[in-house]
Amino acid sequence: MKALFAVDHIFGRSADGAVFTIGGKFPYSAWQSYLDVFEQLTVVSRAIPLPDPAGQRRSDGPRVDFQLLPARRGLDRLRGMRDARKAVFAAVKQADVVIARLPSETALIACAAARFHGKPYLVEVVACPWDALWNHGSKIARLYAPLFTRRNRRVIRDAPVARYVTRAFLQQRYPTRGLEYVASNVELPPVTATRTFDGFSDIIRFGTIGALHTRLKGIDIAMRALHQLKRERPSLRWRYEVVGEGDPATLLQLRDALGLQDEVRFIGTLPPGDAIARWLGEVDIYLQPSFQEGLPRAVIEALNQGRIVIGSTAGGTPELLRAERLHRPGDVEALLSIIAAVIDTSPRALASEARDNLRMGRSFSRDDILAARRSSLRALADLMPAHRP
Repeated sequence: MKALFAVDHIFGRSADGAVFTIGGKFPYSAWQSYLDVFEQLTVVSRAIPLPDPAGQRRSDGPRVDFQLLPARRGLDRLRGMRDARKAVFAAVKQADVVIARLPSETALIACAAARFHGKPYLVEVVACPWDALWNHGSKIARLYAPLFTRRNRRVIRDAPVARYVTRAFLQQRYPTRGLEYVASNVELPPVTATRTFDGFSDIIRFGTIGALHTRLKGIDIAMRALHQLKRERPSLRWRYEVVGEGDPATLLQLRDALGLQDEVRFIGTLPPGDAIARWLGEVDIYLQPSFQEGLPRAVIEALNQGRIVIGSTAGGTPELLRAERLHRPGDVEALLSIIAAVIDTSPRALASEARDNLRMGRSFSRDDILAARRSSLRALADLMPAHRP
């Protein structure tokens, strides 16, 4: 049985045709749960040329092939939508079942094609489309947010099978009439915590993981809160490091305007797994002041390293953190207040909190997540006429 997976991730394609995941989100190992149920997987998404794939991870491999569209953006993407639709419909026609990761234009087209060709489909609901576009930062995105949200809501409602990454948040906003499953899109390998919390060092290290080309991760909010921290506690020594892909030019301008040249560093991307774990192990307070989330992988990775974590109430983040470590998206003063409260908390209490966080992070084991995903994929396979009893 052949499955098609539709998503809007931007892959890289080298000169010899090999496909790489940019940012590490979809390495070949990410397809394991799909290959456990289906004989072949075709990934339909977007791609850019990758002249130098050094440091990137391969995404293609045995039983996984790709049909990649140009990685157009904005109005240019709208102009190319007819060609994209034609390509996706043709790919779906060759598949037995469709798996659509939402929110995504490519995935929405794939769902429409599945209905047209009479193919069963499953939707993976990994984020809120309204939050993603409304907080994107562009006027065009805000104008499109209501329509995009309605389209996703309708597709999720009518999907034969829906799998959510959250326990409640996305289900409440985007309910389904079909079979409903819960399985995080985060699967953590068995990485050992590099150090347990034993108090702050002379220089408190803050950290955030997030793409730099949008404001969705709230990195600017963290910088503004830390700027106020510097003004209120001038003798406090600290550093803020940001890991993530994209051009930091806009954030560098803000950093310089706030006078944080000595405190804020953008260190680019790090390979997933041990490299991220080692970096997180040196962070004292992990910040995730996002405007939009599904179930944030970076927060789970920080919990899995026993870090003190502060986040916004966006998406499923409140399902991971205690209430006193949460603030409304964009609320600089609230974030500052929580940071100050953490700094003033006794080392013994913070050590206890870190142990609780570690237990929460450990609950996202790879084996448990893969088992939950397989259940939903088998339900999808059972909808094929040849598999029905």
